[in-house]
Amino acid sequence: MSTLTLLCLAAVASGLLAIACEVVNERRGQRPAAFLLLKPLTTVLIAATLFVDAPPGPLLIAAFAFALAGDIALMFEGQAAFLAGLGSFFIAHLAFVAVFLDGATLSATPWWTLIFVAYAVGFFAWLLPKTGELKWPTLAYGVVLTGMVLASAAAHETLATPTTKLSLIGALLFAFSDSVLAVRQFNGPYRGAQPLILSSYWLAIGLIAASHWG
Repeated sequence: MSTLTLLCLAAVASGLLAIACEVVNERRGQRPAAFLLLKPLTTVLIAATLFVDAPPGPLLIAAFAFALAGDIALMFEGQAAFLAGLGSFFIAHLAFVAVFLDGATLSATPWWTLIFVAYAVGFFAWLLPKTGELKWPTLAYGVVLTGMVLASAAAHETLATPTTKLSLIGALLFAFSDSVLAVRQFNGPYRGAQPLILSSYWLAIGLIAASHWG
């Protein structure tokens, strides 16, 4: 069995155990301590797949490093932890934008992204009144997240390879995961939110990682 396969299987196992911890938390109101290890471990294992064949570029390393920092920050409660997570993922998305636009430009963005932009505008028009003093950080994050999706779409429009398709699907899943997180954060918790956030997030970064294998 190859190293890449082992890392992928380990990431899936770690992610499923972390999600199981969140299911227990929803049912019993107490999160197993193992979650504090499993959540960052899953991201680390996904990021490790990038190093199997050859070291990735510094921007991609930075993107995953700041995503990991965001993961860790968001494991804790309180506004300071949330802002730390938001800031870390903000930087991660800027790095992803730079990675996606290597060989492409935003001017190549396809027409269908107007649908996504319309969704983003509508979603934040609904969300921002609920964010209180976090309005501007949330809006800034929304802008860079939207830019990340547009950059991935432009890359796929320009290069049209199987790998750019993986990145595009990953970027869209990232936006979906963050939308679910934002609803939970500002509109109130609901059953199934955290497992859905984690599963879609890890699938998103997994697809982005897979687009750079080899």
